[in-house]
Amino acid sequence: MDLLLKGKTAIVTGGGAGIGAGMCETFAEEGVNVVIADFRPLEDTEKQAKELAEKYGVGTLAVRIDVSNPEDVERMFKEAVEKFGTVDILMNNAGKMGVNKIEDVTIPELRKYEAVNIEGIFMTCKEMVKLHRSQGKKNSWIVNTVSKSAFSTNSGGNSPYIATKGAVASFTRGLATEVGREGIYVNGIIPGYVITETTKNIPDGGKRSEAMKKIIPIGREAEPKEIADVAVFLCSPKACQVMGVLMDVSGGTML
Repeated sequence: MDLLLKGKTAIVTGGGAGIGAGMCETFAEEGVNVVIADFRPLEDTEKQAKELAEKYGVGTLAVRIDVSNPEDVERMFKEAVEKFGTVDILMNNAGKMGVNKIEDVTIPELRKYEAVNIEGIFMTCKEMVKLHRSQGKKNSWIVNTVSKSAFSTNSGGNSPYIATKGAVASFTRGLATEVGREGIYVNGIIPGYVITETTKNIPDGGKRSEAMKKIIPIGREAEPKEIADVAVFLCSPKACQVMGVLMDVSGGTML
């Protein structure tokens, strides 16, 4: 399906791996210029950007960024505008996750989650709204990656992640209400269990994957590209009646 996105420019934070890399691939397939923003070594992201440019004939830009650093966020938008003239789409996919039992959580550790998962998304959205207004744009799109853990979890020891992703869910709906009338579409996606390089390399003989099949109603984990296809659709004019939605892409796990 042609999503009518050809020639637009998208920033994807956390775009260097997993779901974020899938998003970059789908955008490139649709003819979108892609800014791959990630905390990984810049040479890795630059290689990814070059491969997408050669494969799909789109413009690409690799940026090393810590989304919790306001200066990095401002620089990312500045570099994107310098190269492409504007940014039409912001895909907030960068996030911090991990296992932290409540008795082990310190205030500094909790603030690390807050800095990335809450402040990072807040600041990137702020810059996107500023750009939309300063350029007098008709439409812009923001999609935030939430998590099923913000609503339902069958595991313990990750309360900082759960709490901060819950904040992202609330923020997404609040921002949509605030800026929607200006033509800024704000939505979120709720991934469930996704196959990534990290989960593939868990040395458990496939036990995790087998356990997931029993939990997920469709019977399997998602591929990053499958999550990306839905996220990119939300950035399309074809999704013009979708505003402030938290789209469940968990394969039924939320049930």
